[in-house]
Amino acid sequence: MMTYFKKELFILCNKSVRYKVLEFIGEGCFGKVAKCVNMNTNETTAIKILKDDNDYDDEVEMLKKLRTLDPERNNLVRFMDSFIVDDKSCITFELLDRSLGHLIEQRKKRLTLNEIRPITRQLLVALDALKGIGLLYTDLKLDNVMLVNHQDEPFRVKLIDFGLAMPASEVWEGMIVQPCAYRAPEVSLGLPISEAIDMWSLGCLLARLNLEDTRAFLNLLQMLLNPDAEMRITPEEALEHSFVTMSHLADYTHRSSYTQAAFELMVVCPLKLLQPWTTATITHGKWFCHIEDLKQRSALAQRVMESSSAVGRFHFRLSEELFSPSRERVSL
Repeated sequence: MMTYFKKELFILCNKSVRYKVLEFIGEGCFGKVAKCVNMNTNETTAIKILKDDNDYDDEVEMLKKLRTLDPERNNLVRFMDSFIVDDKSCITFELLDRSLGHLIEQRKKRLTLNEIRPITRQLLVALDALKGIGLLYTDLKLDNVMLVNHQDEPFRVKLIDFGLAMPASEVWEGMIVQPCAYRAPEVSLGLPISEAIDMWSLGCLLARLNLEDTRAFLNLLQMLLNPDAEMRITPEEALEHSFVTMSHLADYTHRSSYTQAAFELMVVCPLKLLQPWTTATITHGKWFCHIEDLKQRSALAQRVMESSSAVGRFHFRLSEELFSPSRERVSL
């Protein structure tokens, strides 16, 4: 594909797309990130301009593998385009807001546990998706977790930068990966490694966000930071942990402002309940679901009254609208 770089207009071009560079919004050892506008569609994007062609090839290869995953459902940055301009390798992504590192710098204080919880769940979903297709991320840190739109969707995040991701089948004993502050002990010791190293990094990241003394959070950190990689908690298991599901808050749902805030902040990553019975989500402390079949409605009601549900030991209070012919609502 023919490409060229119009310096006088500061436009990145190839045969099909023209991007006008508005400003540079980031820089690192890899190169620069520019905020651009697609002149064909008027969509604002982020373009990563890499210094090293090998980095470009590796990252594009990983991003193509990620196309098998839904970026919205799995909290992964959306890859849009890749091309080479004037010997500069470019990768186009959706434009996101800011990194968790920048957020903490701007706030000048650590996040609360209620703010950390939705971040935790979204990153666990992302890591679980990567593990599902056999990839190690290897570069989890505050700067690689981006807020999508913090004003409109507080604490909605996505994982970015897959230049150091690799297939689990290609790792070897003794290879050095991960930033030092997030490096799993088995990496430092030259032991066999697996996707478990990403869970260690997640534990380090969450500890940096908040070190408050709370039992559920510290218990999750302990499981994430288990020195034994084979015993370290997996993404699937961590998604069922009480800190993520909030089952330990069940008894305080109606009288605690902390718990109310916890449920409200989880709106950006709704918890799925009682599948395959129906698709249901927790929204602002209430659980809404649509069921047309009367037998399924009755069975659901019985199950809610008798059991704990898939997300933990919640005790639900049935509303008067439960047996409405069109919509069921269970208030937490």
